[in-house]
Amino acid sequence: MEQFTFSPEAAFVPRDDKLDRVTVAPLTPPISERSPFQAAVFRIAPGGRIGPSTATMPQIFAVLEGQGDVTGEDGVNTRIVAGDAVLLTPGEDHEATSASGLTVLIIEGDGLDRFRQHPTSPAA
Repeated sequence: MEQFTFSPEAAFVPRDDKLDRVTVAPLTPPISERSPFQAAVFRIAPGGRIGPSTATMPQIFAVLEGQGDVTGEDGVNTRIVAGDAVLLTPGEDHEATSASGLTVLIIEGDGLDRFRQHPTSPAA
C-alpha cells in the first residue's frame, strides 16, 4: 500500500485559459504518458469555472464537495451538488461554474462509461 495526498497543498494551478480559479491534484499519470485513464481532483474556487471546452474522450465529472452548475451542449445550466455526477461524451461541449466553490473528481479515458445497474440486480 502506498499512501499519498490530493489535499489542496498537493494541487497546482494549471496554465490553461479555460480554467479560471481552478487547482488540480492529479491521482494518476496523464493519458499522454500512455495511461489508459486519467483521474484528478479539481477544486473550483468561488466564482471560478472550467471551460467552455469540448470533451475529447468520455469523462466522468463527480462532485465531492460544494455545488455549482454544468452547462451542456443544449446551453441549459444544471445544478450539481455533492453526490452528483455527469457523464460527458466525446465531442460534447460543456462548462462548469461555481459561485460558492466546488470540488470534483474527473476521470477520463477511451472506453470509460458510467456504472449502470443491471435490471435484474438487487438494489445496492
